[in-house]
Amino acid sequence: MSEKVRYYLEQSVPELEDLKKKRLFEKQEITMIMRRRTDFEHRIQGRGSQPRDFLKYSEFELNLEKLRKKRFARLSKVGIIDTEPSISDWAGTRRILFIFDRATRRYPGDLELWSQYLKFAKSNGAIKVIYKVYSRLLQLQPRNVEAWLSAAKYEFETNANAKGARVLFQRGLRLNPESLQLWLSYAQFELTYISKLLARRKVLGLITEKQQQDEQESEQEKLAKALSKSVTGTEDEDFNNDLIELPTTNTTDSMKDQLNHLPEVEMNMLGNPETNPALKGDVALTIFDLCIPTLLKYIPEYSTLIKKDDKTFEIAYKFFTLFDNFEELNRDYLNYHILNYLQTNYPKDLRTLLIDITLPIRHVTISNSNLSENLQLSVNKFIAYKLKLLDLQEKDTLTNMFVNQLTNQFLNDDEESRSEAVDALLKAIIKKCRTI
Repeated sequence: MSEKVRYYLEQSVPELEDLKKKRLFEKQEITMIMRRRTDFEHRIQGRGSQPRDFLKYSEFELNLEKLRKKRFARLSKVGIIDTEPSISDWAGTRRILFIFDRATRRYPGDLELWSQYLKFAKSNGAIKVIYKVYSRLLQLQPRNVEAWLSAAKYEFETNANAKGARVLFQRGLRLNPESLQLWLSYAQFELTYISKLLARRKVLGLITEKQQQDEQESEQEKLAKALSKSVTGTEDEDFNNDLIELPTTNTTDSMKDQLNHLPEVEMNMLGNPETNPALKGDVALTIFDLCIPTLLKYIPEYSTLIKKDDKTFEIAYKFFTLFDNFEELNRDYLNYHILNYLQTNYPKDLRTLLIDITLPIRHVTISNSNLSENLQLSVNKFIAYKLKLLDLQEKDTLTNMFVNQLTNQFLNDDEESRSEAVDALLKAIIKKCRTI
């Protein structure tokens, strides 16, 4: 037996003695456990070891820990074992973490080991270990986009640390500027943060700056009147009342649960969407503005497989789809920013024209009350663009693109949600678009 194997096995002796003392395992079972551990230690220490050997070792220890907990829970109910905390209560978890630590040090490029390591640490609430694992993983694999996304997600969703998540996204983008997935995830994080911030204000019933200013002016007027009356000796009886009445709240338990998942207010997020551009989503729009020129740099100048204009529209479509998920924000404001970029750089592209035509109906369903109004606006834009086009083929192409959009969005909808009048209106619009 090698010295390393003997050393690691000796470390588990106090734990096994404690298990025997608590009568959680019999002598024969402890002997079997020692034999299995010896076998696993020889496997992972050998020259022909594989990552799966570490995984099998950790699986054995995990099953052993589950068995210990079940026996402890069953025997503690009848009071036949000592329930005082002892080394066997935490030695199993510590041993599994140590196995994963050795595994990732020996095979730092195996993602499955890192994944199982993090999964186990998170399931046991080992926060310090989780931070340590993420730090090592990002240092060893800085080009692993999934690792940056996982770390940022944990920081924001689990620890509610928006600043930490933002730092991780920015560092990840500096090392992986060509990753569209990372750019989109960063924009999604910023929009999610704003949405939760606004939801927090809505739950708490925070007032806007205008309302706050009006309330302050009203209070000043009341104070001035009260002072005037006190001078003339006609003050109200309640003016000198020392009782302060706090506003009553009707916060339910479900509302409290919502508050626990909302971010803390930051000074740079004060105000409202009308006075603070950050609350309107300008950070995400800045990400979009930086994303496109950065990604276009990584397309070869004379590439025949990927064209820069196609890549630009691909990015734009993905951002449009991302914005669709945030109904509580002003999506028109976000969408028209992208449209303005496309109109500036690709004003004659038919895809730009179609986006401008269909934005009024992008978030409209067939059951909306403003369907006819938005449809009219969209059709008017289509007619204006079509009349300006001189090439007959471009006119036909734009017509087919718009008709396909209307058909897919409205006519292919659930039959029960449509009426004959709406069907007739949409078909008439399509016919009109084709005959112009």
